[in-house]
Amino acid sequence: MVAARRKLLLPILLVLSISSCIIWTAQIQEAVPSPVGRVEAVSSEAVTLHSQPSTRSSSNSSQYWSLAVSERGQNVDCKIAPQQATPYADNLARYVDNKIMIHIHGLHHSGTGYLRKTLIDSLNHEFSSLEEQEVACMQDSLLPYRHLYQNKTKLYRNHYKGEDEGQHLQTIYPSFQRRVGSFKEAKSEFFGQFPKTAYLADYCLSNDATENKRIGNILLGQWSRYWNVTSSTKFLLQKNPTIDVQFLESTKILPTLHIIIVRHPMTSNSWLVPNMGYGWAMAYHHVLKLLNEGKVEWYALVSYEALLEYRDVVVEELMEVVRSGMKRFGVTSSIATQQEPNMNAKNAERHFRRQLHLHGASGINPKKGGNLWLAAPSNSYLTPPQKSVERWRTCLAQSRCRQILDSQTTDIFPLFGYVSIQKSNASLVNRINAGNDTISKNAPLAVDPSIVTVAKEYGRVLFSSESDALKLLRKRNCSSERDRAEGPEYIGQSPPTDLIVKMAELLEKFAAKPPEGTPVA
Repeated sequence: MVAARRKLLLPILLVLSISSCIIWTAQIQEAVPSPVGRVEAVSSEAVTLHSQPSTRSSSNSSQYWSLAVSERGQNVDCKIAPQQATPYADNLARYVDNKIMIHIHGLHHSGTGYLRKTLIDSLNHEFSSLEEQEVACMQDSLLPYRHLYQNKTKLYRNHYKGEDEGQHLQTIYPSFQRRVGSFKEAKSEFFGQFPKTAYLADYCLSNDATENKRIGNILLGQWSRYWNVTSSTKFLLQKNPTIDVQFLESTKILPTLHIIIVRHPMTSNSWLVPNMGYGWAMAYHHVLKLLNEGKVEWYALVSYEALLEYRDVVVEELMEVVRSGMKRFGVTSSIATQQEPNMNAKNAERHFRRQLHLHGASGINPKKGGNLWLAAPSNSYLTPPQKSVERWRTCLAQSRCRQILDSQTTDIFPLFGYVSIQKSNASLVNRINAGNDTISKNAPLAVDPSIVTVAKEYGRVLFSSESDALKLLRKRNCSSERDRAEGPEYIGQSPPTDLIVKMAELLEKFAAKPPEGTPVA
């Protein structure tokens, strides 16, 4: 009898509970005021904010951009109408006084999230006192609403952005998803113009420098509400899975450092297609050409592989890039910016051999015939995911795709320092993961699926605007026990013209027609 009564009461209680939640949510929504003028730890006079929208399709008010793509992506018409937005210039200057913007660029799955976390830790370590943090980062898209609720209500579902990326927290330029939609509608082919989606915001720039600054002012105003800024904040970080370097450089209103990360295209396969090598070449050729031509004032480019295998050395050099730029732009910090690097020789040589779990376990599924590295851990941070290996093999089965990959493996990838670890070297993988060995600079780079890393002399900042500062740093370190192979002269300088030319030739040669079986993007 008791059991029967319990079964009868259960659905009644469930209905009452659901009804209460619905009523409570409705009441909260009615009670929530517009967050206009509210920014954590910033004066309400500093920034005039827009009202938050009622859906999660955008994070601010009206959309200020328009995008039209035609002729299979050959023609791209992107316009921004900043005159429709509320001006921020007069008051925002106080908000950004003596601050630095750091943009993190890279394709999907190339390590932008790991680079962001590394920079937050390293910048706070180098430039902050024990009581203060000098880095503010967009890692909480609910920041403007934190004082209102904490539960996963309808408000949470409307405004939360899981990737914590700047593209989702603004309405000035099209996000990557909107770009892809436009190129799909135009039936753009991957071997044609589709890779423009990686840097499409560059097409949105005005010919009027004043208007571009207005765009940057409004953009910073929209982003400003998502940084947990304090009185000691010096660095404002934001990251995106795009390479909109020219756009963000041309619209900057405060000293801006661009940190770009690159990863071997077939191990990460950012866009989940067999022909990723071509898209990678088109996207990075665009940005490397800008760097080579001196159109970006302050930048550093690192490889994902170097950041993992030689983390301390890469981080030390990135901090030197920051110090050098701060000196050039006259930005001060509570900690002296000209201090000697605080890593001793022993610590700098030690590699951080960590297993990354940012996106779940990777590796090869032996049940599907992908067991390439028997001795390698299934979640080794350098082991390509199973899907990437499958697409890599699909590319090799397509003649034109294989020709591109052959050409890149011979002429382009070596300039980034890429080397391979194959099945026969699986024991070496174990030693590397244990921190007991490094990769020989003479290790071959394979066109077939393999674990890809970089040779030792490439385990540093690959390209940078701060070449003189990096030379001095390396000279100071050359007599230490971690004396490193010099490598090519261009390492730490602007991208070499030879690399730009080779990438342009490859794109011109293989863009004529898509290979057999190439899907429409």
